[in-house]
Amino acid sequence: MNKLLIVLIFLTFGCSSNQQDIRSVELICYNWDLKYPTESFKGEFYIQPKLYSILNLEGDNQSYVCEFSPNKNEVYFHSKIDSKLLNDLLKFLPEIDENKALVHSYKQDGCMESSPMFRLKVVYFNNEEKYYQYYFKKSNNIDSAIKKLYVTLKVNQVEGKYEKMRDTLSFAKKKKAIIAFSMHTDTLLMPLPPLPKYNKVQFKK
Repeated sequence: MNKLLIVLIFLTFGCSSNQQDIRSVELICYNWDLKYPTESFKGEFYIQPKLYSILNLEGDNQSYVCEFSPNKNEVYFHSKIDSKLLNDLLKFLPEIDENKALVHSYKQDGCMESSPMFRLKVVYFNNEEKYYQYYFKKSNNIDSAIKKLYVTLKVNQVEGKYEKMRDTLSFAKKKKAIIAFSMHTDTLLMPLPPLPKYNKVQFKK
């Protein structure tokens, strides 16, 4: 009986402390895109983040949003969200880990996956890091948790519920690192197709 009680206490504290050990969570939502070749440029596949955010468990976050409407507009900001939104998503980490999202196709125009990809980077206080990848497949609890977090961060930006980010250099460094990781991981699973050739249009008199 005593042994059973010890095991139950261990499991209880083990499950609850795991989330408490998390220092920060990085969320990136992105699409693959293509810079088309020109006469002097061979072209390039690249990742375009739609949103990138670094959050702590209290809901404080540093975020980046990129929109094209119609011109490219990038916003770096600090905001506060309900901590429950992030904590609800963290509960699904084991399920996300079990159902790994694998890159499986590219469009011929260079874009990958019509729906955006999501990648989570969880950083623990002992400096351990773990990555999770996800994209919408069907309406479920994971989809709902990610959408709520994504929409809330976007609403804060759209409605001006934020402060301008002061230190963009260290933030940009982390954004660049997770983009590089995503490019490496995605192309390792599914190599990029050949770049299209430049077709110069010639007009005859």
